[in-house]
Amino acid sequence: MTGVELPSLVETSLEELEIARLLEAITRSCVSHAGADYVRAMRPSMDIVHIRKEIDCVGEASELLQSGQAIPFDRLGDVSGLLPKTRIAGNFLSAPDLLTVLEALQTSRIIRTFFEYQSTKAPTLYAECTDLVDDRILEKHITDAIDETGLVRDNASRELLSIRREIHELSARLRLRLQRILKKFGEEELLQEEFVTQRDGRFVLPLRVENKRSVEGIIHGVSHSGQTVFLEPAETYELNNDLAILHGREQREMIRILTTLTAEVGSVSHAIEQAAVVLTFVDSVIARARFAMQYGGMKPVITDHEEIEFTNVRHPLLVIAARDPVRDVVPMSIRFDGASRGILISGPNAGGKTVAMKTIGLSLIMAMMGIFPLGMSSLHPRRVMTAIGDHQSIESNLSTFSSQIIRLRDILSHCDSHALVLIDEICAGTDPSEGGALAAGILDSLIERGARFVVTTHQSSLKQYALTRASITNASLEFDGEHLKPTFTFLFGVPGNSYAFALARTVGMPDVVLERAQGYLGDRHNELEQSIQTIQSFRLEAQQLQLQAHAELAKAESLRKDAENRLAEVRKKRGTVVEDAREEAREILRKANSLVENTIREVREQQKSISTIKSTFEEEKQAFSASIDQSEANTIQQVQLDVGDPVTFIGTTSTGTILTIDGGHAKVDVNGITFNVPHSKLERASGIKHVKQSQRNVVEHLKLDARTTLDLRGMRVDEGIRALESFLNDGILAGLHSATLIHGKGTGAMRKAVHDYLHEHPQLSGYRIGSIHEGGDGITVVEF
Repeated sequence: MTGVELPSLVETSLEELEIARLLEAITRSCVSHAGADYVRAMRPSMDIVHIRKEIDCVGEASELLQSGQAIPFDRLGDVSGLLPKTRIAGNFLSAPDLLTVLEALQTSRIIRTFFEYQSTKAPTLYAECTDLVDDRILEKHITDAIDETGLVRDNASRELLSIRREIHELSARLRLRLQRILKKFGEEELLQEEFVTQRDGRFVLPLRVENKRSVEGIIHGVSHSGQTVFLEPAETYELNNDLAILHGREQREMIRILTTLTAEVGSVSHAIEQAAVVLTFVDSVIARARFAMQYGGMKPVITDHEEIEFTNVRHPLLVIAARDPVRDVVPMSIRFDGASRGILISGPNAGGKTVAMKTIGLSLIMAMMGIFPLGMSSLHPRRVMTAIGDHQSIESNLSTFSSQIIRLRDILSHCDSHALVLIDEICAGTDPSEGGALAAGILDSLIERGARFVVTTHQSSLKQYALTRASITNASLEFDGEHLKPTFTFLFGVPGNSYAFALARTVGMPDVVLERAQGYLGDRHNELEQSIQTIQSFRLEAQQLQLQAHAELAKAESLRKDAENRLAEVRKKRGTVVEDAREEAREILRKANSLVENTIREVREQQKSISTIKSTFEEEKQAFSASIDQSEANTIQQVQLDVGDPVTFIGTTSTGTILTIDGGHAKVDVNGITFNVPHSKLERASGIKHVKQSQRNVVEHLKLDARTTLDLRGMRVDEGIRALESFLNDGILAGLHSATLIHGKGTGAMRKAVHDYLHEHPQLSGYRIGSIHEGGDGITVVEF
């Protein structure tokens, strides 16, 4: 039997992954029909250079849009069918068609100019737009000849302007004559209605059908009801003929103008065609950028190595359909490294296995088409081949199993080290033992060919098979065993249970049936299922502990930054205090120098006696010293602080408590850190009561190197209690939240002594025996 060709196999795989629905969602952001068609026709590329260029273009457009920059691309008509006509000599485009060409020219010029200004922010898009046309002369010629409604302007040429003036004057004369005839026929009651109209370009009057022979003239038509005929009176023949001749001249002149414009367009038609191709591409890029912004797409990293990694990616079609994608669509993370070749996903029905597999395939294909996956991704291009869904066919005599086997045969004939194979419920439609063996053989063959693969299954034999293959990783979708419903959380590295018996029980299957069925399974299967459940519970507990550790780390980091900020503030204030003191000393020295200089000048100028000058100098020196003493006294008197007073540092918002007072300085505790500060730099804190010495917890220093674990094994009880007391003191000083005591199991004497001591400790909120994975009865966890 002949297999399918590779392009057909890849195209079928895209259909199974529903790529058309994704592309159709992106087309809704396209401006032009050509852009939408471009998106619908996109296919994954294996060319790394091409993929990176597309991704860079979409990334640059996304950054421009996110920065609030509006890309001026709001219209583009389809010129692909018009431009070939312009290259035919003597041919001409209609005025509306020339307006479509004008629209393409204007958009080309605007987009080119825009990306020239944005060349530093969008260099890749700017390089793509260098081939865009900027022909303002042609734009002006079309704009001067054709108005916005698609009509040729009167002033498109002098001849046309002259002809239309004649038409206007002759039409006015003809209407005036018809009005006189209309009045006459109205008096004779020959008319059906009193108005002038046109038929076949000639002015006519509506007569009653029974009066059609009462007036000489030519009948140009009859109304739908048959009650009215439209007659051209004989006396207006000549005027209508002259008007028809003028209209003919007008038509010929318009054709001449349109032919001239068409020839001008034809001279640059190839450049316009190239510009249209570029604009179509830019339209698709902007649409993909808007899709990424709307649904949280993230720029993928295209690597040269073989690894594939997706972190917190979501299924795009589920996100598009969801009201709240963040809450309703659960993300997943997977990784193919150098050693990992395949992932085997197991778990219950309707648990999300197929969705998870499709998410991987779609995310890879999106990146290869220049569409941002909905999550972080790092990948190397791979040809995606799938066997998903039921392809049974009565006409082709194919069952579910045989149709999948034929598809797998075709995949094996084409897959290589550049392939990613997705298989849903591999070999599920036959005997489980034979199907499991056949599936294992197929997976071995995929590994041998170097392909990567993702496979879903319910078969326990394949879970065990995967455990024996270092290149295959088990995975599953989390299932809430208590409420019997899936959580859709992807568990990488953990196989899943099928929960067939639990689900059967929820729908009312009799217990006697389930008990009998359980007996047929055997102990080995039950042990496997229980082991899987235990692994899942341990993983969940580990994840919770990891989250707690991250939270504690973040809290510690916040405290560290706060301490650094406080230290920087203290250093800054200390510098200010030193500078103030220096300035005060300089002022004192200046005054002293001034006193000495004044005294010397008096000696020289006033010729006073030495005793008089000395007496005056001593008086001024004493007055100067008294002013300094008074200033210090005023400062001390102004503060008047006592031990236990709440104070703030002048010029800051930092608040502390006075521990001791020594002369002109006070020792102040601020959040456990002690400062020695002059009285002059302190003031009483408003709104805070005095704290007695007995009510204060004075901390002279922070313990930043405290341990979180104490090993008491090998110590006597009294030694252990002393070590425990020191350990807890260090933990309190360091601000720890919890700590671990290792006392071992043994006779239990050390554990009892430790628990008795902890029970009476005032700084502990509680303690407990460790869990199994923490060490069980051999450890105690304390909470500060």
